[in-house]
Amino acid sequence: MRHYGRASRDPQPNLKLHSMPDIQSTSEPALVACSLWLHIGFIGAALLAVGLLQLFGGETKWLSALALAFSGGVVAAASWRRARTVLEHAERSSAVSVHPWKDTHAQINRVG
Repeated sequence: MRHYGRASRDPQPNLKLHSMPDIQSTSEPALVACSLWLHIGFIGAALLAVGLLQLFGGETKWLSALALAFSGGVVAAASWRRARTVLEHAERSSAVSVHPWKDTHAQINRVG
């Protein structure tokens, strides 16, 4: 029961802004990095689309439109692959930190 206006029995205030488990706090930077890579991939896909539109529209020289489409495609593919790699690495590291006893138990079962 909380008594407003009275001094708390606990002399130390709770300074945590978010009371998240450790798993969520360790995967948060990986999710931010994955999000940034996905945004870069979206920009690359947009460049690819603009390059293709210019290539088929005939408004600009075909070499510059082809270069824009090719570079946009490369950026999109590379960044989406990097985002997937970051996410898979975060999943593996969180799985190891969540259940460290599973690996030990599996090793014991194999030996004995």
